[in-house]
Amino acid sequence: MPYRNIRLHPVLRFFYFIFRTLAWLGVTVFYRRRVVLGGEHFRFDGPAIVITNHPSTLMDVFHPGLPIRQEMFFLANYSLFKHPVSNWLLTRLYCIPVKRREDVAEGEMRDNNAAFEQSFRHLEQNGVLFIAAEGTSWMNRWVREFKTGAARIALNTEARNTWRLGVKIIPVGLSYSAPHLFRSDVVVNCGEAVNPKDWAESFALDPEKTVDDLTAELQRRVTALTIHTRDEAGEQFVTRLEEMMNNERPLSPEASFFRTKKLADNELDHQNLRQKNNLYFENLKNAGLTDLGLAAWTAKNSEKWSGATYRALVVGFLPFAAGYCFWFLPCYLPWLLNKKLNLYIGYSSSVKILAGLITFPLALWAAYRAGVMLSGSGYLGVVAVFSAILLGFFAEWYMDLAKKMGQRGRAGRFARTHRQAFETLLVMRREILSGRV
Repeated sequence: MPYRNIRLHPVLRFFYFIFRTLAWLGVTVFYRRRVVLGGEHFRFDGPAIVITNHPSTLMDVFHPGLPIRQEMFFLANYSLFKHPVSNWLLTRLYCIPVKRREDVAEGEMRDNNAAFEQSFRHLEQNGVLFIAAEGTSWMNRWVREFKTGAARIALNTEARNTWRLGVKIIPVGLSYSAPHLFRSDVVVNCGEAVNPKDWAESFALDPEKTVDDLTAELQRRVTALTIHTRDEAGEQFVTRLEEMMNNERPLSPEASFFRTKKLADNELDHQNLRQKNNLYFENLKNAGLTDLGLAAWTAKNSEKWSGATYRALVVGFLPFAAGYCFWFLPCYLPWLLNKKLNLYIGYSSSVKILAGLITFPLALWAAYRAGVMLSGSGYLGVVAVFSAILLGFFAEWYMDLAKKMGQRGRAGRFARTHRQAFETLLVMRREILSGRV
C-alpha cells in the first residue's frame, strides 16, 4: 500500500506548487543544458532524506526538488532566519533552521535539539527532508567532508520508531560547469537509496561510530555521483582536459559528463600529463590563443566549413542583431542587480534567476503588445512572442559561432607568422589528447 504523504494545508501546498513552477521556469532559462540522471531513483514513497553536495547555495535545492513529486522541507542555515521577515517567510516555506558552528557567537550554546525534533516528526509523518550535507556551499567541483546531521536524523528517527518507519536516504550528486554563470550547464545525478535500517544492529552497539560510518558512506555515494576533482589544482587540470575533449569531439551532455567524470577518476594522479597540460595552456595564453581556436583551425574540412560559416554569419547578422537588442536589457538588468548587491558569488545564480523572473516576462509582454499594436491582432501578438524567443536562441547560437570563428582566425594568423611555435602547440595538443578522446 503506498504511503500517504504528509498532510499540508491546501494554501501551503498551492504556494509550493507556484514556487516549484517558478523554479522550473527559472532553471530552464538559466541553464543551457540541464541533465537529470538516475530519474527512477527520484520516484519513491514514504519518508526520505534527500542529500546533495553543495556547490551553488540556493540552487542546490531546486535541482532535486523539481523531479520529486512530494513536497520537501529544507534544513537551512540558522543565519537566514535572524531577520523577522525572513524568519516568518522561511518557517512557512518548509524550512527548518539549523545552527552551524559559524552561526553561533562566542560563548553562545549551539543547540539544534528543536531542529532535530522537528525533523524526526516530519519524517514520522512520511515527509521528505532536503539536506545539503557539506553544510557550507563551496563553488568547486569536489566534495568536501559531510556533516553528520543527515545520518543522525535518519538513524534516530528509525530507532525511536523501532526501525519500522522505512526512512530512505536519497543521494544526489550536482555537477555544474560554472554555477554562477547564465546559460551554463548542470548535471543532476541521483543514486540508489540508502536504507538506515541496515545499520540498526551497529547503531544499538555504538551510536556515535555508526553515525560517523553512515556519514562516510553517504559522502562516498554522493562523491561517486559527481565530477570529483579533489582540490583546486585538480579542478583546473580536469576543467582544461574537459575543454580540450569537448573542442576536439563534442558529445551529448550526458556522454560529456561521464567522459569528464572518467577523467577526474583516472587522470588526477597522472603528474606528467598535468605538467604537459599546464605548459600547453601557459603557451596558449602567451600566444593569445585558445584551444577552441586550434581545434577549429585543425578540424577536418576546416577551410570548406570556414567559408560556409562566414557566409552564415553575414546572412544571419540582421536576425542576430534583432535578437541581441531585444534581449539585452532582460539579460543585462539581472547581471547589473547581482553586481550592485555584491553578495557572495555563490548567490549569483539565485539573484539572476529571481530578477529574470521579472525581466523576461516583461520583455515577452512587451513583444506581445508590440505585435498587437502593429497588426491589431492578438494572434500576431502571440507570433511576436514566439519570434522573440526564437531570436534569443538564434542570437546565442550566433555569438557562439562568431566566437569560434574569431578564435579560429586568430589561430590562423598566428600559424602564418609564428609557424614553429604554432607547430609546437599542435604537437603538445596531440600528445595530451592521444589515447584520451
